Amino acid sequence: MSESQMTAHENMVVDYHMFFLTEHRLQPQGFDYENSLVAVEPGFAAVQTGIAQGDVRLTVEVHDQAPPVDLTGWEEAAEVTLESATGQMVVAAVMAHTPDFPVLTPHGPGHYRVRVHARGRDTAVDAVVFEPVEDYLIQVWPAPTAPQIIYKQTDEYGARLLQAAARRKAARGK
Repeated sequence: MSESQMTAHENMVVDYHMFFLTEHRLQPQGFDYENSLVAVEPGFAAVQTGIAQGDVRLTVEVHDQAPPVDLTGWEEAAEVTLESATGQMVVAAVMAHTPDFPVLTPHGPGHYRVRVHARGRDTAVDAVVFEPVEDYLIQVWPAPTAPQIIYKQTDEYGARLLQAAARRKAARGK
């Protein structure tokens, strides 16, 4: 069992249906979601939200090793590998001030697993909200590169995102 090194709970500002995990506060353009929840590039991940703008409730846990998988109460959950070149990966808003969350990669440069859980994305799709209606849990720990794991995909918003991604991929393949 993994003991959590650091846990933080804060409201996170969302713009353009997302917030980031990033090293340099970079905002790459045109990334693809292989699942309906998190897109990953070296030094960067984008978490897809149902709301277009507003706050979500976010819990961040930084672990020394993989925590047990607990999907109770979550509608979506996926795990991916994230590469950190600097060991300074942080949570970041697209266009707003970011609350003080812990550094996600305290073991320095290298590969980390990131497990993202979500619920409530169907509550106010595409809306601007003034009170949080979505919850996210991000768990991070050092680990070798591994294929993504999709634990759960049950919300309608995620299903629509996957259908749209499949159509874009098919159009590019023609």
